Amino acid sequence: MEHGNQTANPKHVEGRPPDSAVEVIEVLEIEVEIEIEDREEAMGFSVVLDERFHETVRARIGVTEDMHLFEHGHDKPLPCPPHGRKAIRLVGHRCPVVTLQVRYEHRTIEHRFAPSETVFKALQWAVGKKGFGLDPVAAAKANLILPGADAPLPREDALGKFVKPGHCTLIVDLTLKDFSNG
Repeated sequence: MEHGNQTANPKHVEGRPPDSAVEVIEVLEIEVEIEIEDREEAMGFSVVLDERFHETVRARIGVTEDMHLFEHGHDKPLPCPPHGRKAIRLVGHRCPVVTLQVRYEHRTIEHRFAPSETVFKALQWAVGKKGFGLDPVAAAKANLILPGADAPLPREDALGKFVKPGHCTLIVDLTLKDFSNG
C-alpha cells in the first residue's frame, strides 16, 4: 500500500513546491574594469549586478564611500547599476570634479570636468571657442602634456588618472609640437 503523503510527481520533495512552480532566479554578473586614482594599473573583476553594486565595487577595490564611481568618459557619477550590460569601464576618484588648468602661450584658462572625462574631451574644449579658439589646422596638431613631460597625455585616458593625490586640480600645457616621429 502507498504512503498517503506521496504525490503523483516522483521528484517532489516535501516542503518544496512542485517543479512546475519553482522560479528560476538568474544571477547576473558584470565584468568591471576600474581605474583608481593614484594606482598605476586598472583592476578587473566580476561582480553580481544588484542593488549593492556600488558597495560591492568599493569593497573589491578597498576604498570607502567617499570614492566616487564614474563610468569612463561620462560626466556624472554612476547613479545606479548598469543593467543590461556584460561589462563596464569605471573610474574611481575621490574628487567629484577636477579643475583643469590649461596653459598656452602667455595665458592660463580653466574648466571643471568629471575625473572620468577623457583627455580628448578636455583637448576639444581647450582648442575650441570656449578655450583658446585655435584655427582648425592648429587644433589638429594640438595635444595636452604634463609640464616637463616628453610625451602628450593619451587621449583615451581619464583626466583623473593624472591628478596628484590630495589635489583636485590638474595643470597641463597645450602644445602644437609634432609627436608623430618620436
